[in-house]
Amino acid sequence: MAVLDGIALPTRWQITSRLLAGWPIDASHLLELWPHSRTDDGRIRWLYRLSRHNTTIFSATDISSPVGVVLSADTLIKSATTVLSYLTLRPGDTDADYFDAYTPAQLAWRDCYAEELSLYALEDLCGYCGADHLSPGCDKR
Repeated sequence: MAVLDGIALPTRWQITSRLLAGWPIDASHLLELWPHSRTDDGRIRWLYRLSRHNTTIFSATDISSPVGVVLSADTLIKSATTVLSYLTLRPGDTDADYFDAYTPAQLAWRDCYAEELSLYALEDLCGYCGADHLSPGCDKR
């Protein structure tokens, strides 16, 4: 079991070369995640990086946890699915202007991979085994 800063990482997660918690979503995609800071109201602001074959697709600190969340393996899992659910939005899922700031590479990635990867962000169906639990680190949780 990998442990980072005293937190036992979820099953299948790893400590990445950037010393972040890494969720290998599939054979090609890795979501790195770690608490970046706290907001004024105590939310965890997450640093995340989604890569495909070690090429960064998205990297930011624009997603925060709910108020009062304590850092734990469960918090990592819920935050990872939240981040992935935003990164896998497609036309029709949200306002069209949501994608205005996307680069051509991000748009191409969205068009090729977002729909497939969105399965791993579902709250009521595991993208790995199809059971009723969150996907990160499945191995039949």
